[in-house]
Amino acid sequence: MARESDAGAGAGFVIEPFTPNCGVVYESRAHVVMGVSPNNSYFNVARLTGLLGWLSATFARVDVVVPDSALVHTHLALGYVPERAAKKARGETAVLRNRVLRAWKAAGGPGPGHAVHLMSTLAASPVYQRLLERVRRVLATDDRLHKACLKMSRQVLAGRLGHAEPTPEQQELATDYLAAELPFFLDAAAIFDVPSSLCFYHRPVLLADLIFSGRTPLRPSPRQGYALIYPTSPPGAAGTGRAAITNGEAR
Repeated sequence: MARESDAGAGAGFVIEPFTPNCGVVYESRAHVVMGVSPNNSYFNVARLTGLLGWLSATFARVDVVVPDSALVHTHLALGYVPERAAKKARGETAVLRNRVLRAWKAAGGPGPGHAVHLMSTLAASPVYQRLLERVRRVLATDDRLHKACLKMSRQVLAGRLGHAEPTPEQQELATDYLAAELPFFLDAAAIFDVPSSLCFYHRPVLLADLIFSGRTPLRPSPRQGYALIYPTSPPGAAGTGRAAITNGEAR
């Protein structure tokens, strides 16, 4: 069920938990993970300022994740050599991180306990590594999850290639970006050492729907929730309800 935001700092947002358990996680309001996407006009300073203001007023702890190491996989899939791919990823994520920090400062934070992280730093933890290994095992054996990753990777690469058709090899390489994100879907509470954690996005995401509906062997921790969080205006700008989840966005 969609719920209007009730925190004054972020009036104008709606939250739609995916499942009843996701709703329980949201109601605890212990922790939220905000993933931000490079080269995505949705994450402008004005939108980030409003959203971070609401998150900070609603949740006890807010952690923002900037996908620096994950983005390298996208550039590798686009044909860049490793050194160039890493350099482009660093440049894009530096711009994105600075934008988040400017927006959070404008929103009055980040306050005590809140933080902005590069994914490369979080990926070094043993907890994240165990979850990533689990993701890779399932991706190698579960056809439904693998096809969903390929579909989402194709959409992202086509956008970067001027709508040219990426090769099957490029799509396969780009799935590593998604694999790097999925540990947060499964148990961000363990990664950040918090009682429970909510991840979210502003548009439907196919992988989140598969995982939280129990249609893959990848099952989230009971302490892990997922939701759509989107602005109430302009109407129809972002969320369209769980029933409309089809393709989604990866980044």
